[in-house]
Amino acid sequence: MKIYLVTAGSRGDFEPFYAFAKKATELGHEVYLSVTEEFFPKISNEKFSALSLPGSIQHFVDKNGVSIIKNSLDFLPNVRPFIVKLLDTAAEQILEVKPDVVLYHPTVLTAPIAARSVGAASGLVEIIPVLTPTKDFASAGLWTSNLGILNKLTYKAVILAEKLFYLETRRWSKKLGVKNIKPDFSLSLTSPAVLKRPTDWPDNTYLVGPWHEPDKEELDQLVLDFVNRKDTVYAGFGSMKKGNPQKITTEIIKGVKKLNMQVLVSTGWGGLALSQELINDPDVMFVKSVSHTKIFPLVKVILHHGGIGTTHAALRAGTPSVIVPFIVDQPWWAHKLHTQQLGPKSLPFRKLKSKKVSTRIVEALRYKQNVMNVSNKMKTDNGIKNTIRIIKEYLESKS
Repeated sequence: MKIYLVTAGSRGDFEPFYAFAKKATELGHEVYLSVTEEFFPKISNEKFSALSLPGSIQHFVDKNGVSIIKNSLDFLPNVRPFIVKLLDTAAEQILEVKPDVVLYHPTVLTAPIAARSVGAASGLVEIIPVLTPTKDFASAGLWTSNLGILNKLTYKAVILAEKLFYLETRRWSKKLGVKNIKPDFSLSLTSPAVLKRPTDWPDNTYLVGPWHEPDKEELDQLVLDFVNRKDTVYAGFGSMKKGNPQKITTEIIKGVKKLNMQVLVSTGWGGLALSQELINDPDVMFVKSVSHTKIFPLVKVILHHGGIGTTHAALRAGTPSVIVPFIVDQPWWAHKLHTQQLGPKSLPFRKLKSKKVSTRIVEALRYKQNVMNVSNKMKTDNGIKNTIRIIKEYLESKS
């Protein structure tokens, strides 16, 4: 099969598509992966075809952090034009590649339109359960995973957000003569070990599980020596950035050290930062990034932002989490894990002080066995294999 993949967002939006592209190529499929500029260098030397989308999500994180006010003010002059270029480029790439199937991130609203125009099947990839309505849980963009009888209504907000680009989708629909702009099927990448498939989902929405492939890169020996010498807490906020990174990092380190533990700090996109007063502390190590697959099983607790990629990785490793949520699905996952007895209540960013950090770490350790039980269930996850099977069955049914 000729498969075109397109994604836009943070590392949590990139990694699943990257994993799928590598595995599908390994299985003999002709794969094209289109990503924004900050991720292009990582895929440029792979065996699949690497395509670039204009602009960078990281640019806006560096500029505005996760501030709702800053990003709202920046939307019309900069963010919207950036997304419009992205939508146009993705559509043009699909028209040129002429794939058999298009698998796309929800941001790329023109993908199913272009796919239908070239006769390709299209699959919406729900990295988080945010689009397909259900009464079982609220859309994963809220502070809670359950609003009872209001759950289904919460999905309307996402539909309204899509209307911000109605002119662009309508322009492409008219240009290509495509009336049906909906995907042929939807794929939810949440692990069945964490989320039961709702019975009121439509038949063409599949809970396939995470698109995940273990990292092949080995840990740096200095990192390995560090985590092996003493009980360690991993701290990292991935693509999230807010407030004063050095001050936040210092509070985390102090909270960890109160428990006679050490901390491995992953600075990521700048949400945590090297503190000069702690640069020579033997119980602190700073890294830009590190393999979650390799490091998470070696630490006692993972303090993170609660993105689905990191949350899945922590559960897969059998290591308890302390979630400090920032935006979108992160509060949702914190609430979901807590209600399923897989972690403590979230630690709100505004309350991130050393005492709270210490308390939450102690609480998290109590959930170790429950997390291990889920980890064992996740060993049967095979989202990529399930997806390829679904695509083949769909194409065969249409031939």
